[in-house]
Amino acid sequence: MEEKFIQELLKQAPFGYAYHKLVLNEQGEPEDYIFLDVNPAFEAMTGLKRENILGKRVTEVLPGIRKGSFDWVAFYGRVAITGERQEFTQYAETLGRWYKITAFSPQREYFVTFFQDVTSEMEHIEVLKNQKKQIEKLSRDLNTIFNSTQDAMFLARVEDGEFRYIRNNAAHQKLTGFRLEELKDKTPVELFGKEIGEAVQANYQRCVDAKSAITYEETLVLPAGERVWLTTLTPVLERGKVKYLVGSSRDITLQKKAEAKLQKMLQYEKLISGLFFLTIRETEPEVFIFKALRMMGESLKVSRVYLFETDREKGTMSNTFEWTAPGITPQKENLQEIPESELTWWVDRLKNREVINYRDIEDIPDEKTKEILKPQEIKSLLVLPVYVKGDYSGFIGFDDCLKNREWSEADINCLQLAAMIVSEYILSKKYEEKILFLSYHDHLTGLYNRRFMEEEIKRLDTPRHLPVSVIVGDINGLKLTNNGFGHRVGDLLLKKAAEVIKESCRREDIIARWGGDEFVILLPRTDMKAAGEIVRRIKNKCALDSEGPIQLSIALGYATKNRAEENIWQVLKEAEEWMYRHKFLQSKSYRNAVISSLKATLFEKSMETEEHAERLRGITLKIANRLGLSAKQMDELELLAVLHDIGKVAIRESILMKPGELTEEEWKEMKKHPEIGYRIALNTPELASIAEYILYHHERWDGKGYPRGLKGEEIPLLCRILAVADAYDAMTSDRTYRKAMSREEAIAEIKRNAGTQFDPAVVEVFIRIISA
Repeated sequence: MEEKFIQELLKQAPFGYAYHKLVLNEQGEPEDYIFLDVNPAFEAMTGLKRENILGKRVTEVLPGIRKGSFDWVAFYGRVAITGERQEFTQYAETLGRWYKITAFSPQREYFVTFFQDVTSEMEHIEVLKNQKKQIEKLSRDLNTIFNSTQDAMFLARVEDGEFRYIRNNAAHQKLTGFRLEELKDKTPVELFGKEIGEAVQANYQRCVDAKSAITYEETLVLPAGERVWLTTLTPVLERGKVKYLVGSSRDITLQKKAEAKLQKMLQYEKLISGLFFLTIRETEPEVFIFKALRMMGESLKVSRVYLFETDREKGTMSNTFEWTAPGITPQKENLQEIPESELTWWVDRLKNREVINYRDIEDIPDEKTKEILKPQEIKSLLVLPVYVKGDYSGFIGFDDCLKNREWSEADINCLQLAAMIVSEYILSKKYEEKILFLSYHDHLTGLYNRRFMEEEIKRLDTPRHLPVSVIVGDINGLKLTNNGFGHRVGDLLLKKAAEVIKESCRREDIIARWGGDEFVILLPRTDMKAAGEIVRRIKNKCALDSEGPIQLSIALGYATKNRAEENIWQVLKEAEEWMYRHKFLQSKSYRNAVISSLKATLFEKSMETEEHAERLRGITLKIANRLGLSAKQMDELELLAVLHDIGKVAIRESILMKPGELTEEEWKEMKKHPEIGYRIALNTPELASIAEYILYHHERWDGKGYPRGLKGEEIPLLCRILAVADAYDAMTSDRTYRKAMSREEAIAEIKRNAGTQFDPAVVEVFIRIISA
């Protein structure tokens, strides 16, 4: 997960990225390097396509790379061998571009480079240098250029420590808004006012003191508006004394804005790349988050950065991580478990993925929100929602406590990307924790699994942990429960057993689900007597359990290792053998209890009653007696009469008790009960002999029954007897969806279905018995 996240981040990054392997000659000196990976930004900045360069040496890709004035191979070689991190700006002659490059080595003989194309920036600097030279040259011949230059120029007289303007050119008048008559014979203070005028005079005085040309930037509020100027002052000397100043100014307002924007972009790129490196380098989530907040705070020069996380169960939010600038009061302790219901205005916006951005918190329309913010001395704030795997999980906030701050769109975009990096890191760590938990825990019960227990047994098998006791437990009747009530009830039984065991053990005991229905408890520094007491507690808690259709019962055995030379695995085996002896002794009584429980559940949730079962038993035994069945068959028939519908315990009660007709889907579920009953009986020794009869008790003489569609004498005789008796008793008994038939009507119905639904021979015997 983390590797995919890093690859995706690199793919989307605005800076170029390349990963290389250094190639050394026989003397161990760098002679080349190989392209191992690049991102799309690298391709765009260099014009080199990924598919054409990966796996190739740089001298193959750029044959002239070692012929230039800068030895790229040797420079990167030092980085890859020494591990030094290098940041530099260099002209790549083979590509014809300037790059700002960060290079570092993640491991010896490998190095990573990050690129920023600064060609236009370098060209711009060169342009400025040339312009400065031109201005200085033009200043030496002021009379020639004064009225023809497009630069704003002026001439000032230096006299008795004062500076008075003599004239300005058309460009100066246009750009400043000062006409010649407004400017002439005025001092800077008289022209610009005291504050700006004194600053202007200070620069003029510097030029006089230096007796040489000076160039500087200044911001002036003029009639034409606030502008940034690049001004050059050239002194005119007479007999070694400055008599005049020739000023030439260029309006660089737009240029400065562009430079500030570029600087911001570089600052953002540095922040994002720094966070990216932090995700790779820092493995501890708490350390990562604090460092990430500090990195964002210091980069953006804010007062406070914080991460709030929500608690869905409590409906609260808390300040979990916070960074503050020097001199700023931390607020983390004051901002714990704040009910979200008290800040609905705030929470609703964040859950709607909105950004909360206020230059002045007084402009926030919600009074409750301002109540909480004002004691924190916040002037401006920016808050970004944090989503983890699509779910709102909190927010990252930025406070400025010193000034009212405007947050630009670029600021917000950068910080949203930063917030995404933080949230993705948190998500990846949560996945790691989940995977680690699952690798050592049973997903159903939450207990440790066998893998973990085996490691713990090895770890604790030392003399200092003696005596070590082991308890082995096995749930009685789990398979029968699964077959009778379904795996969902079986799973609940497993969970219940796990809870009982946990409640009965001590904090230091180690409990694991060892297999399907087996549990192992490892008890360090515990003798046989103490282990027996824990076993007693488990049994007592099982006896008190009365919830659910099945009584919880666990067969338990235990053994103790007292001496270092004893084999811990043999001790485990002894405990297991003891447990199986107990299980064998308890099995019959527990199965009988389960059968009774199944019968009680059947009578409770369906229309079947004990009276119905008794009537069936009476009718079927009379038929069997007339047909001359053996004593064994009579016993089986008696059992079948009572338990033939046992599979209905796993059918929904809403279907069993439905007053109207069943839908097609409901019939489909209902028809499963013979197979369910068959599985229950097959896994119960006392019922195994009638398992097949339970399976076939809904087959018809004409082959149209279920589940197998048997016909005629393919159907066991006991099932054919039961079918007639069950139909008669059902027709002569009241049901929720109809009244009972009369005895005569029921007999007539059975006669009509002889040879189709029922065995004619059985019907004939039944009629003689019932008519007697």
